[in-house]
Amino acid sequence: MSRLPTTNIKMGVAVSKYTELSTNELLARFCSTDVICPNDPFWNQLLAFNINPPQSSEEQLMFDSSTESLLQMFLQNNPQTGNLGSLVQVFITRATELLAAPNSDNVMLAWQTFNALFVIRAVSKYLVEMVPEYELCRHLDVQAERRVGNGPVDREGLESTSPEQESSALRPSSTPEVEAPTSPKLTGNDSRVEMLIDALIGLIIDVPVTDNTYYLHLECINTILVLMSVYMFAGVHGQTRLVDTSLIYRTLFQGRYGMHAPLLVKTLLNNLCSMQAAPPSMFGAHAGGGSLLINLASGLWNMITFNASTRQTIYTHPPLDRAELQERVKKEHPLANQSCLLLLTLANHCMNADNLYRNALLCCEDTAETAAPTPQRESNGSSQVTPPRIDIAALHKALCSTAGCEHSTLLLYLMLHSCNVYKRHISNVAQIDQLIVPILQVLYNAPDNNSHHIYMSLIVLLILTEDEALIKNVHLIMLKNLTWYTERAISEISLGGLMVLVILRALQYNMARVRDKYLHTNCLAAIANMSCEFRNLHPYVAQRLISLFETLTKRRARLCIEIEGGDINTLELPHVSEEKTEEIMDHISVLDEVLRMLLEIINSCVAHQLSNNLNVVYALLHKRHLFQQHEHHHPVAQNIDMVIGYFSTRLQRVQEGAGGDLGVTEVLQCIKKGAEQWSSDRLKKFPDLKFRYVEEERPEEFFTPYVWSLVSSCGGVYWASEGGARALGDLLAC
Repeated sequence: MSRLPTTNIKMGVAVSKYTELSTNELLARFCSTDVICPNDPFWNQLLAFNINPPQSSEEQLMFDSSTESLLQMFLQNNPQTGNLGSLVQVFITRATELLAAPNSDNVMLAWQTFNALFVIRAVSKYLVEMVPEYELCRHLDVQAERRVGNGPVDREGLESTSPEQESSALRPSSTPEVEAPTSPKLTGNDSRVEMLIDALIGLIIDVPVTDNTYYLHLECINTILVLMSVYMFAGVHGQTRLVDTSLIYRTLFQGRYGMHAPLLVKTLLNNLCSMQAAPPSMFGAHAGGGSLLINLASGLWNMITFNASTRQTIYTHPPLDRAELQERVKKEHPLANQSCLLLLTLANHCMNADNLYRNALLCCEDTAETAAPTPQRESNGSSQVTPPRIDIAALHKALCSTAGCEHSTLLLYLMLHSCNVYKRHISNVAQIDQLIVPILQVLYNAPDNNSHHIYMSLIVLLILTEDEALIKNVHLIMLKNLTWYTERAISEISLGGLMVLVILRALQYNMARVRDKYLHTNCLAAIANMSCEFRNLHPYVAQRLISLFETLTKRRARLCIEIEGGDINTLELPHVSEEKTEEIMDHISVLDEVLRMLLEIINSCVAHQLSNNLNVVYALLHKRHLFQQHEHHHPVAQNIDMVIGYFSTRLQRVQEGAGGDLGVTEVLQCIKKGAEQWSSDRLKKFPDLKFRYVEEERPEEFFTPYVWSLVSSCGGVYWASEGGARALGDLLAC
């Protein structure tokens, strides 16, 4: 390992609290009327600081309050000074040097590159909230002006200084001299928005993730998210169809940087798969100590001596309570967390054939497969892009470990719905319970989760039940000691039985409280897909299936009585409506649909797997009177009534021979013998129940706003202002 540099580093922003930022002289000059060119030694002073970026909404609020006066001054002066553009040029120079350095793990260079980017992100975030996107771009593109000697300001506008001058002025004294490549210059065809995005993507793709570069990678991703958040604030600034006119979105999705889409997607997926724990210090800044300024050399020594293998991760120490999962992922694995969110953001904007990020994600190939990558031609037919090759098993492990997180559920949905290589992998996974059980926990705790998370979890289960091999396998996997299932102690249950039990519970909760048609449709479709493969359902599962049918039958009967002659004003309905009769009729119609589906599910079970579901037959016999009233209304009920009649007759004969009532064991023994002689040929044939999930037209109308709600709620970038809450509210209301 190379020897640590011994040069003392003079800290610039010497602050111990966020509140001291407002009085810092260097920040005040940056925001003032002073023109600071890219090659000014000022930047070496400004960027020699250690600061912990806000780690929560509360900290963001403190940071925003402390910098408000400075940023207001910046907003007024930057159109004349172009200091933000100069800072971007400084960052690009630093990034270029880091990319060209023989040792890309250069902590000093990474440190100052990070600092420059943090200031850019903080200022850009303020601009995104305060001004429309075109003004943000104007602030970035203002040409820096310079003073010639001690003379007046040169108002003609300054081209970027030569790379040699910039490298000499900006390189820290402790950084080894390297020959830097030509730094990008601002020309008539390139905006600083394009140059900034190009540099950010280059750092993410080409700089390895190490302890010394971890937070730089994180800051690059967060800065891209902040730039893209102009979409979230478009409504606040009175903009419509922003994506069609946005320079930021054109640069990302239509510009030449789209050719890097496969590499960027691969890098972000690798970040997620590795689930690398955050280093214990941010370039030496100790979290949680309340001090923003520390001794750099001490911090560097901590970084070098800390043994990465001893870090706890959600892989080595999974959370006992899944409610803690999302917070742990965000705090302990922020790079994986933000990589997932950026992937979702890139894949769920411009959701068409031209989105190269979405194409790369959904057409990725598995490194475990020996076949050569299949080139994908771009939509314009101009060239071919090789899809990224990733470790699908590692991705599956990451998705299993984070399946309880809402943004991970959305990525899982995207992969299951549209990525063929991942769907093939899922079909062959032996321990599928590692993925399904966390999704079931989300459904089980439905009152504690938002409707979007519940909805996406149900769709994931529905897609999984479309796989015939999987629905056979889930009944062979036995689970024990489910401490999170508290309604009833169950010592052992099959994964398939648990799926039915939890989905039935979600259905009952929805029918009683939410009454969302899409939710109960997806619940019923998932159970229906599994029904032909029900095997050895737990007695409690069979009981809940039949008791739900009983509950809904009684509810329908009560509503019919009320509407025919009762007092409908006494009914508890989900909405206050002047037309209560119409609302009751709508609810009866929904109940009829659910009851019909439940009958078809029961019929599918007894028609295909009667001998493997003695507990279902037992539950049917216990509630035999329920199905007699449906016999003349539903053809499938005739099959169920035939099964009930067959076993009732056998039970009656055995009971008469025994001279008394039979116990549970005797009844089940009788059912077992009867099942051995039963032939399903006597039942009327119906088509197998098979449902497939199909996205509605214009899915971006749902998914794009949803992704931004996840960036705000699950991510590490915080919009603490009222404008942020209003922007997100307006977006979700569209």
